[in-house]
Amino acid sequence: MAAATLDASAPARFRRADHFHGSFPLAASQVHSHAECRVHRHEFSELVIVLRGRGLHIAPGASWPIGAGDAFVLHGDQEHGYVDTADLDLVNIMFVPDELALPAADIATLPGYHVLFTLEPVFRQRDRFESRLRMTQDQLHRVEGLIDRLERELSERSAGWQYSALASFMLIVADLSRFYMETDAPAAQPLQRLGRVISYAERRYFEAPSLDKLAEIGCMSRRTLSRRFRQALGVTPIEYMVRLRIEQAMELLSSTDDSITEIAARVGYSDGNYFTRQFRAITGRTPREVRKAAVAARS
Repeated sequence: MAAATLDASAPARFRRADHFHGSFPLAASQVHSHAECRVHRHEFSELVIVLRGRGLHIAPGASWPIGAGDAFVLHGDQEHGYVDTADLDLVNIMFVPDELALPAADIATLPGYHVLFTLEPVFRQRDRFESRLRMTQDQLHRVEGLIDRLERELSERSAGWQYSALASFMLIVADLSRFYMETDAPAAQPLQRLGRVISYAERRYFEAPSLDKLAEIGCMSRRTLSRRFRQALGVTPIEYMVRLRIEQAMELLSSTDDSITEIAARVGYSDGNYFTRQFRAITGRTPREVRKAAVAARS
């Protein structure tokens, strides 16, 4: 790994400039016989896939054994490191989520995607890392082929390398998301249920499913669902769906010529005035202002 920026009073901080090629928001580094590494943080997110060997993955006040087939996501503010490593080979796939420009609509319908990238990182310490993804040998072998392709595109940078690298990364994410929902680890079950709720909300937000319906999907009580949702996402299930509806309306206002009334109906609002009030409460602008800005940007 490249040198980190060190501060005696704080954990090391791995800088984006040391790991990424230019402004491209995706990079990968395969580390063989990983040495011990003090607790640090990143200026980016990281998908870690353990290929071989073993070690202890450490965080402030906690440590967990890792081995071949383990996969987990770390976001920039999450401190971690490795100790007691033995023949530990792993790959770090580094990415900047807000800059990837991936087609998120379809992947968001996969429950395992929400578990792997959002829920497991939040509940990791509570679950003592038992809810992580651990792949079978066959699954790991399949993903290794995609990792090889990703690394080759990033290192050779032949014509079209950015497109191909993003495609390889998306295939890795899709496979890992599917693998997570196939695991029968007891600690993974609560996160799988919550992932199914989020996935259902992503698919059916325009129908405004009730809290009772979402609780039924997640096989939990309304109270438990609301508590876990807020812990993971900072909002209630209903607030989350409202944001999904407004985000989709923003996209339609910018990309189509449909009327504001038509767009309101498409995202589940029969009352145009209520739609405008909710839209403004979340975005700080009216639908008409967003449409006007979009038209100006295209002209």
